[in-house]
Amino acid sequence: MKTKIRNDGRIIGRLLNNGTIRNAAKATAIAAVILAVILTCGCTGNGGGNDKPVSPEIEQNIKDLYSADDAVRKTAVNNLILAGDEAIVPLTKVFSSGDKTASMNAAVALYTIGESSIDPLIDVLNTGSQTEREWAANTLCLFEARAVPSLINVVKTGSKQGQEIAEIAIIKIGEPALPFLELEANRGSPVTADKMNSLIYSIRATEGLQQRLSAEGNTTTSTAAAA
Repeated sequence: MKTKIRNDGRIIGRLLNNGTIRNAAKATAIAAVILAVILTCGCTGNGGGNDKPVSPEIEQNIKDLYSADDAVRKTAVNNLILAGDEAIVPLTKVFSSGDKTASMNAAVALYTIGESSIDPLIDVLNTGSQTEREWAANTLCLFEARAVPSLINVVKTGSKQGQEIAEIAIIKIGEPALPFLELEANRGSPVTADKMNSLIYSIRATEGLQQRLSAEGNTTTSTAAAA
């Protein structure tokens, strides 16, 4: 299934206005990833994974992610971010719910908590349902180069489903992934080298297509303005 990523002013505005994300560029990046998931994710999931008990406070904040009240959701996201690592696994379990708003807020919280979210998201990539894997992969894309070594490891040794979606995530990350892929291609086995070179080709082909489309769009705009 192909994923289309685009920006949407409403989602960007929501991320900025509710105080969760205060940087416009970061809000744009998160909105693009979240829209990609909304366009492609199904609505069923499997809530498996780490069943370590969580504190009542975190449990309540997770429940509040499903609230119809924007203010309640905003408070829950900020509290979960402040909880840090303890909130990561409970946040990844939100992806199984099929609730797009709750999952969007979980993705924002996981990204904002930081790099300690990467390994738990990789676990979801390998073992989760299709919906969970798509949310995890698109959240990992937000980390760009920081997530690439872990994604490459999934391509090399992960589950079949995990390998496929990790490859898509690496291609979405694009140019920041190239140095890692080139290093792995040079030092890995022939099979690994083939996989890495295929990903390098896909990234460069995608970038070339985007450049051509951008150039065509600029030409069309200039022609219309001249007319």
